[in-house]
Amino acid sequence: MDPDSIPTEPIIDPGPLDATDVAPGPSQASGSRTAGRGRGAAIRRAAIGLVLALTFIVGIGVGRLVPAAEGGAGGETPAPTGHPSSAQELALIGEAWNILHEQYVGKDQLDDQALAYGAIDGLTQAVGDTGHTSFLTPEERAARADELSGSYVGIGVRIDTAPNGFPVVDKVFKGSPAEKAGLKTGDELTAVDGKSTAGHSLDDVAGWVRGEAGTTVRIKARSGPQGVEREVSIVRAAVAEVVVSWTMIPGTKTAFLRLDQFSNGSADDVKAALVEIKAAGADRLILDLRGNPGGYVNEAVGVASQFLSGGDVYIERDAAGQETHHPVSAGGVAMELPLVVLVDGGTASSAEIVTGALQDAGRAEIVGVKTYGTGTVLGEFPLADGSALRVGTVEWLTPKGRRIWHEGIVPDVIVERKADVVPLGPDDIQAMTAAQVAAMTDPQLKRALSVATASTPPA
Repeated sequence: MDPDSIPTEPIIDPGPLDATDVAPGPSQASGSRTAGRGRGAAIRRAAIGLVLALTFIVGIGVGRLVPAAEGGAGGETPAPTGHPSSAQELALIGEAWNILHEQYVGKDQLDDQALAYGAIDGLTQAVGDTGHTSFLTPEERAARADELSGSYVGIGVRIDTAPNGFPVVDKVFKGSPAEKAGLKTGDELTAVDGKSTAGHSLDDVAGWVRGEAGTTVRIKARSGPQGVEREVSIVRAAVAEVVVSWTMIPGTKTAFLRLDQFSNGSADDVKAALVEIKAAGADRLILDLRGNPGGYVNEAVGVASQFLSGGDVYIERDAAGQETHHPVSAGGVAMELPLVVLVDGGTASSAEIVTGALQDAGRAEIVGVKTYGTGTVLGEFPLADGSALRVGTVEWLTPKGRRIWHEGIVPDVIVERKADVVPLGPDDIQAMTAAQVAAMTDPQLKRALSVATASTPPA
């Protein structure tokens, strides 16, 4: 992935999603194709516009508890007070809605739910908290929950977008149906069940790939833009996502640990891996957080606490300027192990919390390029039909008070990586010889190994 690209959360082929019934209401399209005509239809459209406006001004977050989502902070959320011009601005939404239904040449085929979803999604994008504050459909909420649960039904890949716009395999999970079928990191997916992926979003493609366990999906793939296209049939199955992997780098005593995201239990998995790493005789460690989109903030505290003996992991600051400190948890197992952390433009959210904490404490050297700068606590506010707004309600600071939101974390050692260079992971390194490691094409990992080798191991 291009280190300078916007880090959308990696899309995993989620399992079969339970159908979510949409509550009937004025924003739902009528079952009749001719129902949009006449005085009654005009009244209905005006009511829809009013309901949309009222929903936007008072129907979001009123009296709701913020669940422990990405950021984990809960609390009662008061009704928005609104800007003095809110009524006037919200009336514009109703005007635009009515104009579309009255003047658009294809007005009889308009999908009211799609229009409402598009309007809400546009609101979140206009906030400017790209990649964090967002709108989720009911299906996307379910997929998000599956992703962070650590297991789901699918084929066992994570996909991103290649420079040419095609979906590309970012990771193949061990033991997954995709691995058994021969899909590899870097493979571009050109078609799913006969449908071309060209011009379609990652969400579209993931939706085509997902399905019930035991069913088959046909995927056309190629190893890069110039690769020969091949078709594979893959039977969907339950996949346990392995987010932590590690290996000893051949010819060294440096361990290489990769953390893909901060899902449930990831801190415990990191701790267990560190115990194994120390038992294997490693005297240095490279922690790879490149492309890590974040996850649960309590997992970030757990991971950072493996390397820190005290102090804060991060600080929360709310809209009123009130700060809450989140300290290191006791019981870390690698507090003395020399550490290098790899980051890139896709390192976001909880991954930035860990990076900032280790950097502020002088505990690790950071190698790579500036992280994305996603630094807000997300509260999830469900809407009436099962969709939801994910809203940044509190921002994060590093222990020294540095702002992460929009600023990111600047590495100690800047190393770029070209967009067409696939970052190497522990599985890749494990299969190499010492000579191949010395000639590796991943410039960031190569520099991190150099920095780690120069560090002083514990006595």
